[in-house]
Amino acid sequence: MERPMFPKPDGEKSWQKPSAGVVKIHFDAAVDGSRMSFGLVARDHEGFVLGGRAGVMENKTGAEWAELQAFAESVELVREKRWLKVELESDCANLVNRLNKAPVDFSSYGYRIRQLLNSVDSCFNFNFVWAPRCCNKVADQLCVWAFKNNCTKAFDMDYPIEIHGVILKDAIN
Repeated sequence: MERPMFPKPDGEKSWQKPSAGVVKIHFDAAVDGSRMSFGLVARDHEGFVLGGRAGVMENKTGAEWAELQAFAESVELVREKRWLKVELESDCANLVNRLNKAPVDFSSYGYRIRQLLNSVDSCFNFNFVWAPRCCNKVADQLCVWAFKNNCTKAFDMDYPIEIHGVILKDAIN
């Protein structure tokens, strides 16, 4: 039998479940000209979808600020749902680094991060984690879905069917 021309990876990385009692939110953003889309999904320690959002808006600031907007949408969801222990995961390393060093970032970007973090009560416990893009497929697909449908949608367990396959694959890994 011939070996395949492109070898199959031994173990493709995928979404990692959080600890019990922790809600994990994956968020992402995409930019297309003067528009951006964001996508975020919140799941529990068993992989069940608790809620999320996807949407499109005007953006004249670029990819970094689009990622920050996706984070802002995530913070708003946390505030609405009153989840106390939250792990926020993004494939944007620059944003995750800035979130973890927010008190010492005196740029306008850092100022906006501090505003967002100060907008929630101190009883909320956030952990910011970087994940490779291959672990953020659901949020990425929500961005694509929002651009395709040119709409904004908030959901609980009734997420768009377009992300169902990835949700199932993540849940069984």
